[in-house]
Amino acid sequence: MSLKQKGVKSEYLGSTQTNSSVSNEAEKGTFDVLYMTPEKAISLPSRFWSNLQASGICLLAVDEAHCISEWGHDFRTEYKQLHSLRNLLVGVPFVALTATATERVRQDISTSLVLCSPHVVVGSFDRHNLFYGVKTCNRSMSFISELVKDVSKRSDVGESTIIYCTTIRDTEQVHEALVTSGIKTGIYHGQMGSRAREESHRSFIRDEVLVMVATIAFGMGIDKPDVRCVIHYGCPKSLESYYQESGRCGRDGLPSICWLYYQRSDITKADFYCSEAKNETQRKAIMDSFMAAQKYCLLATCRRRFLLQYFGEEWNIDCGNCDNCTAVKNERDLSKEVFLLLSCIKSCGGRWGLNLPIDVLRGSRAKKIVDNNYDKLQMHGRGKDYSSNWWKALGGLLIAHGTNVDLSIHSIILVSCVKQHLF
Repeated sequence: MSLKQKGVKSEYLGSTQTNSSVSNEAEKGTFDVLYMTPEKAISLPSRFWSNLQASGICLLAVDEAHCISEWGHDFRTEYKQLHSLRNLLVGVPFVALTATATERVRQDISTSLVLCSPHVVVGSFDRHNLFYGVKTCNRSMSFISELVKDVSKRSDVGESTIIYCTTIRDTEQVHEALVTSGIKTGIYHGQMGSRAREESHRSFIRDEVLVMVATIAFGMGIDKPDVRCVIHYGCPKSLESYYQESGRCGRDGLPSICWLYYQRSDITKADFYCSEAKNETQRKAIMDSFMAAQKYCLLATCRRRFLLQYFGEEWNIDCGNCDNCTAVKNERDLSKEVFLLLSCIKSCGGRWGLNLPIDVLRGSRAKKIVDNNYDKLQMHGRGKDYSSNWWKALGGLLIAHGTNVDLSIHSIILVSCVKQHLF
C-alpha cells in the first residue's frame, strides 16, 4: 500500500488469489516489487520463474529469514524449502533479512539457502531510545484496571500504544476493558476476518485509534514510527519474538517505553509451546528461547545488556535505561533460603514440583505430606516465616538461572539446581 502511494509499481501474489491477472503480469515483468509468501513461492511452476527471470528479475529477498532455521524462534517448513529457487534462478542474487538472528541461526540460514561465501552484515541490536522494564502481574480484573489507567495517561496526550497478548481470550478481555473505559482501542487477532483486520490496522496507522490490543498476528506492515509504548501482557514464547515486537516502539528515535507484564505461572506454557515441535532439535530450540525469555523477566541486572549479549553483541556495561538500572538496589543474601528449598526438593524425591516442598517448609500437615512422612523431615516448618508466593518467587529465580530445567505437564521440577547444589 505504501509503495503504491509513492508511485512504485508493486503487487502481492498470494495463495488465496483466484484472479490470475497478477501472476500473468508478474511474469511479464510489469511490477518493480512483487511480494509473495513462501508457501506461494514454492508452489509456483518452474515456468513462472523462468519467465520472470527472462523479464529481468534482479534480486530475490527473503524477509523474516530466521524462519528458515530450525534453531529460529518461528521455524516454518516452507521457508526451509526456498533453497529450491536457487536452481530455478541461476545467477540471481539472494539476500536474507532478519532482525532477530543469533549467530547459530545466521549460520543455519546461510547453509539452508546454499549461499556461497555470503557477505554478512550484522548491525547493532541496541535501540538506545527504548526503556525496558518488567512488572509482575496477577491477571486479575483489578490489575487490568491499573493497566487501563496507565494506557489512558498516554492516550490523553496523544501517544500510541500497542498491547501484545499471548492469547485471543486475553486480547478480547483487555480490549473490552479499554473500550469500556472510553479509550478508542483497536483489536487484531488471527480469528478475525481479513477485512476486519485490515480496517483495524488502517485505523491504528491513521491515528483513528491510539491503542491496539493484539496477538502476535499484528506484525507485518506496521509502518508507524511514533509508537511510544509497547506492552506485553504475558511472557512471550521467545526472547527473539519479544525483541522483534518491542522493536515496533520508538522507530522515530524518540524516547519510548517497553513494558512486559509477567506472571510466574507463564512458565507453565512451555509444554504447550514445545508441543509445536516436529523433532528434538526444534523442541530444544523452543525451550532454550522460552527459558531465555523467562530469565529476562526475572533479571535483577541490566536488561539491555542481557538482550544484546543474547544476540551475540559485546556489551559489558549497564545501560542506565531499564528498570533494573534505575531502581534503588536492595541486595540480600538468600543462600540459606536457597539451600533450604533445594534440600527440601531433594528430600521429597524431586517429583512433586514446587508446591509440595513449599508446603513442607511452611509446616503443612496435609494428607499427602503426612502419608509420605514428609512432616518428619528436618526442614518441616523451617520456612514458615515466608509466604508460599515468596517461596515460589525464589523457585522461579532458580528456574530462570538454571541450565537444564525439566518441565512436566503438572509441575516444575528444579532438576538442574538440585543436582548442581546437592548431588
